[in-house]
Amino acid sequence: MNVSLQEKFIEDVMKIIDRWSFEQCAFCEDGTLVSIEGMLDFKCSKCGNTMNPIKYLGEIANIVFNFREHTANLKINDEIE
Repeated sequence: MNVSLQEKFIEDVMKIIDRWSFEQCAFCEDGTLVSIEGMLDFKCSKCGNTMNPIKYLGEIANIVFNFREHTANLKINDEIE
């Protein structure tokens, strides 16, 4: 398996976890969250997306899905060659 692919996967997951920990937007670079009055969710001041734990988990799931798909394609290509 490609080491750089594994490193990119780990880096991407850590980036989303860091954003979640520091209450930043999961979708924007440097997107800060502001409280929505009367709600427990937060809204990104940059893109306007509402952030909650499900959004962060969804982004992590996307990263995992893409990694699995990419590694499966690499295995198929290796078998063909």
